[in-house]
Amino acid sequence: MKLLNDFFQIVAIDVKKGSIKATVKMNSGHSIYRAHFPGNPITPGVCLVQMSTEIIEMCEKKKLNLQHAVKIKFQKLMQPFVEPTFIIQIINNAEHQVSVRVTIEDTNTQYAKMTLIYTK
Repeated sequence: MKLLNDFFQIVAIDVKKGSIKATVKMNSGHSIYRAHFPGNPITPGVCLVQMSTEIIEMCEKKKLNLQHAVKIKFQKLMQPFVEPTFIIQIINNAEHQVSVRVTIEDTNTQYAKMTLIYTK
């Protein structure tokens, strides 16, 4: 399920060689938030992984398949009114594989850290 321009929108993006910094705005009215959890919505961890993937795919201009999550650490629940920044550091961009480190944060809080490996 594609989340870009439905569950979230990119507000600002800065792409440099080996790194991506994207600030996003969540769609607080999305049906995912009505189910997770009514009255106290939080962004599901699987959506944070998918959002990271879609941002990387957009910048790399390639379809990627998540092969392995080396590490995923959710540090604080993220509610839909937050405008987090995804800081993506490309560790290795080989012919058939991309390895990345993702940090999701805003000015005061770090929500998640991930190390993900994709195949192209």
